[in-house]
Amino acid sequence: MKIIRAQKLIARLKGEVKILKHRIEKSLNTIAANEDFDEDYFTLQRQLDEKIKKIVSLKTKVMHANVKHDMFQKIVNVGELKSYIDYLRELEPKTGVISSEYNPSEKTEYKSQMTIAQRNESVEITQRGINKLTDELDDFNAKTDIEEMDVTVLLVD
Repeated sequence: MKIIRAQKLIARLKGEVKILKHRIEKSLNTIAANEDFDEDYFTLQRQLDEKIKKIVSLKTKVMHANVKHDMFQKIVNVGELKSYIDYLRELEPKTGVISSEYNPSEKTEYKSQMTIAQRNESVEITQRGINKLTDELDDFNAKTDIEEMDVTVLLVD
């Protein structure tokens, strides 16, 4: 199975887990003693356990493939670069004469070591780096099979 397919399956399983959790919550509602439950809690719980085991197994296999092929560093790099862009976007360098918000006749001249244009350029350069890494990761995910390793997943009882 290619990594990209495993990632789609993980997303699908996560959706199914969310639905199962909701069904489990509903199955635990207290009802009158002479009524039957709509669904069996224990059956639903076993289904949930199996889906969680499958998610953990797939994520583990994807992680092993990423580490084995030196892609993990690129994944971490993308995350850090995205955080850096968020930081850059928060910077609001002021330059020139600006009126006070509270007293328009009061003006202050500001200077900054960086202009908004320079900040925006830094964001664009960083985004190009993210795009390059993301393209490499997308190609890798589309071409790389996850190893068929035996991954034992234990849920805590």
